[in-house]
Amino acid sequence: MDQQSGLGSQELKKNRSNAQGALVGARLPPSSDFVPAHLNGVPANGENGAVVNGQPLKAVAATTNGDHADTIMALAESEPPPNLEQPWRNEPDNKPLGKLMDRLAQQCYIDLIQTLNDMTAEDAAVDGLSKANGMSPQGTLDTSEVSLRKKRKLLDFAHDQRDRFTKTLVLSDWSRNAEDMAKFIDLRIHLDNQRDGFVKAGNAIAATKWKSIGFKVPAPNIVGAMELLSTGTASWVPDMGYIPPKRLTAKQLLKTLKNMNVTLSTRLNLHEELPPHMQDYHVAEGRATFTVPGEFEVDLSVADEEDTSPFYFIDIRFLFSPSSDVLNDQIRAHLETQTNGALAVKGLKGCYDFLHSFVLTHKINILRSQGAELIRGKWFEYIKVEHLRRSLVVQYWAGMPGPKSWFEIGISSGKSEKRGTRRATPRLSVRWFRKGQEVKDEVLSFDWEALSLEKCLMMVIGLAAKTENAALEAEPVVADGAVPEDSTLRLRLPSMRNPLNVRLEPITGQFSISPPTNVTLHNERILNANPQVEVPLLLAALVCAVVQEKVHKQGELLDWRELRDLVGMEQRLGQHVLHRTVFSIPGWGERWALAVGFSLSGERWWIVQLKEGTKDVTNVCELQLKKSLGEQATQVSRVNLLSIERFAVAEVSYEVFSEQLRALKIPHHHQKPEPLSEDGVDAGQHNSGSIYVQFAALLRDPSDISWKPWATDSIRLSHHGIDDCEDGTDAHTTRTLVRHDLRLTREPGRMNRLQQHLTKSGDRTVAMNASGALALSLRTPFGEPLVGHIRTRLRSIERLDQYVTTLQRHHYNLTTVTMNQLSFTYHASAPSLHARLSFANDGSTPIRLQLEPAASNPTQRIRVLLEQGLNSRRADAFEGFAKFLRLTLPMLRAWDRIETAHLARQTAVVNVRGAASYGITYKAPLPPCTFSIQLKEKRNGNKPSMRWHLEVKGKPDPVIAEDLAKKLKALWQSKGDGGCWEGNGSGATADAAGLGSLLDRLDEIVRTSNASRPVSEQPREVTAAPRETVIKQQQPPALKEPQKKPAVRPVKAPVKVLAHTKEPEYITLD
Repeated sequence: MDQQSGLGSQELKKNRSNAQGALVGARLPPSSDFVPAHLNGVPANGENGAVVNGQPLKAVAATTNGDHADTIMALAESEPPPNLEQPWRNEPDNKPLGKLMDRLAQQCYIDLIQTLNDMTAEDAAVDGLSKANGMSPQGTLDTSEVSLRKKRKLLDFAHDQRDRFTKTLVLSDWSRNAEDMAKFIDLRIHLDNQRDGFVKAGNAIAATKWKSIGFKVPAPNIVGAMELLSTGTASWVPDMGYIPPKRLTAKQLLKTLKNMNVTLSTRLNLHEELPPHMQDYHVAEGRATFTVPGEFEVDLSVADEEDTSPFYFIDIRFLFSPSSDVLNDQIRAHLETQTNGALAVKGLKGCYDFLHSFVLTHKINILRSQGAELIRGKWFEYIKVEHLRRSLVVQYWAGMPGPKSWFEIGISSGKSEKRGTRRATPRLSVRWFRKGQEVKDEVLSFDWEALSLEKCLMMVIGLAAKTENAALEAEPVVADGAVPEDSTLRLRLPSMRNPLNVRLEPITGQFSISPPTNVTLHNERILNANPQVEVPLLLAALVCAVVQEKVHKQGELLDWRELRDLVGMEQRLGQHVLHRTVFSIPGWGERWALAVGFSLSGERWWIVQLKEGTKDVTNVCELQLKKSLGEQATQVSRVNLLSIERFAVAEVSYEVFSEQLRALKIPHHHQKPEPLSEDGVDAGQHNSGSIYVQFAALLRDPSDISWKPWATDSIRLSHHGIDDCEDGTDAHTTRTLVRHDLRLTREPGRMNRLQQHLTKSGDRTVAMNASGALALSLRTPFGEPLVGHIRTRLRSIERLDQYVTTLQRHHYNLTTVTMNQLSFTYHASAPSLHARLSFANDGSTPIRLQLEPAASNPTQRIRVLLEQGLNSRRADAFEGFAKFLRLTLPMLRAWDRIETAHLARQTAVVNVRGAASYGITYKAPLPPCTFSIQLKEKRNGNKPSMRWHLEVKGKPDPVIAEDLAKKLKALWQSKGDGGCWEGNGSGATADAAGLGSLLDRLDEIVRTSNASRPVSEQPREVTAAPRETVIKQQQPPALKEPQKKPAVRPVKAPVKVLAHTKEPEYITLD
């Protein structure tokens, strides 16, 4: 084995030098026409006959003054091709060959150590004679099993490693041409990228073109459209020259139909799996007609020769009577749409299932219509026909006593007890019930092709007559052992206008109840059908049912809706109630309902509280109507029901209010209404009582220690019915709006100013008088808690009084004072300035501020800041608002004058930083400078005063032009007329009235400085000309060139540096 391995290795080494030559030879086959490129036309021969790439040069390629030399020179002088991208060389999968060899040698060493360890383990496992070099002591070879296993492991190791290193040797030979192979890979990747780029570019262009279809908007041709609409033709429409197709001749039409017949026959015989009930068919005239006996005959066709294309519906004919030969357009369109859909999804099977189901339903509908005709004819009052989904129930002998008898015609699944391979199909079936028991031993064989409900009735009645051998007799009501010919029992309840007359007919023995109604007829049938019925109990229930029906009719006029299947209702009303009804009142929501119970003692009404979203009854409260409505409560009329509804609304409101007060532990008590006298009252009036609440406990805010009650310690809340405004419903909800009135007495001296204005305002929701009475009207959704609304309303009154007091203290003229609006004039002289504050419907925040006139009001500049301050939670927000209106008005008017006077140049810019901090900046051609204006508080002892401070904004020593600095210095050392403003060395302070004149003076100083004069009036300066050019400037003889001086700083007076912090919306005022 070693000798063979050695020979193989030597052969591999011998052929190794030819590997590259063979590869290159295969890559570049020798040819007589192939001439390699030479450097400068001179062949480069290797040393000792070495040639390039192992290929000998057969001819000298360089020539003199020849075409070949010119070609070589042109190729040499041409630019080299661009470098190809080589991203794959840096990928993690591209490993160097040296690392592979290192890992291979490392693995070889590890495998060798493992092999030696395994061989040592074999020696340790065997206890025998010691051997030297694998030889036995006698000199014979060791042929034991252990020795053979050790030799085999060593040979396996050598063989595996030899194969690995042989492969590595081959890879090392290939690696010598790695650069050439890498160039091929680069070229291949480049070509693949180019090809992918071409494809992606085409796809992108196509996608862009497809997406741009939606952006194409054709230009409307108005002139052409008018011509076409007015004349019916247009000259600009081109004649396309289309030749209309010729009509098919009789032969062509016949040939087409024959082809369709062949297609249908081939498909039905070879490709389609026909349903069991559609095996009877024939093909003619281009259609396949399938016949289902006793049901229908349908025509189908195809529009394509493909065996997968769906059939489509052509026509259908019913094979039973009575049926229409011609279907109307609506039914035909429905059948066509549904049939084509079934054919497309499930094929012929789906078509049969749909049409079969339709025919069965249609037969039941025909029988139902026949039943309606029978009821209108001679079978009147003797049969009843009910159509329940896809079944028909016909009750016969409807006037007979005892259990009822009827038969049902419906659609059964068609499954039988016997198992078969054929799939069950739905079919019409009949069930017969005689006296409430199903008859299973009789088989009713109806004719389903010639439908006749009358024949079916005759068949059933004929079979039933065989078992009927006696007639039931009603037991008449007797008195004193004699049967009068006309015995009448009159039944009356207080709420009934006319009594019920129960009369027993001696001949028939049947009861007759008048006046006839649905309820009396129903109970009359019960009396006549069951002789064992308890007549007194039935008549008592009948009287209650009559009153209940009347209440139902009147409730329907009021849009009351009956609620059924309430959980726990019967237990709460008691056993004495024979009939009950629960109504859902419009606007009450899902949590409240009105119930009425009927008994021999009359009607009783309850308020029912339900669990929201369910039908569970949580609470029931009885209404004491006789105390509030008197005898009116016993009458059933629309007016009476309205009164009951209003009384119930009051009770619900009081109950919700009381429950909320109890939860908040606010003292209160409910004063019940006084019983009405018998003198009579107006039917539309009723008294529901009042609730008295402690004012301080209701309105006190625990966080406000300084708050004091402004009214007496009792508030009366009284219910005033449903609000008639806007139909008594909320615009945002569907609940009824309930009106409550609050009445309380103000403390002496409180809200006097507000009382004067509210008396003139005409606000209907609030009223005050000079004696201190205060009345408020609340409109709240039905069933909602009232405490929050009452607190908001009372606090709005208190806040409005504070607003009015504040405005009058500032001498503002109030024009409108209501709960929703407050208007006043804060500048009376022309032009007058007005402000209007708009509140929410309940008088609460947010507050909206409107200034008038909107176009010329100077305060519009800070309207947003004022509105934000009004809506802040600060206690002195409105006080600050009122003060700032007066403090800022002269300044704002001065700014308007400055901007209006120099509107074209726009050299002054006003910056509003806050309600008490402003800035004004002058720009070129004026001297650039910025001034800040701030409102600060100044105290003279205990008397505070507000002063505006004007100063230059910038560094402690801002740089200002010389002329402007001189004038500002003079301004900072002067005073205004009457002391309205005065300078302080580094700025000036002014009151509200003097700030306007100070700003006018400042604007005049800035605009009259040197930089603000026209160019012709300013002294000219001579500037040095550039060195490259000499410019002679002629100066006037009388003028001297002004000397250039550094910028003069203003007088260094102590200036207070302001911290750059956010200004508050309002400053704190004492």
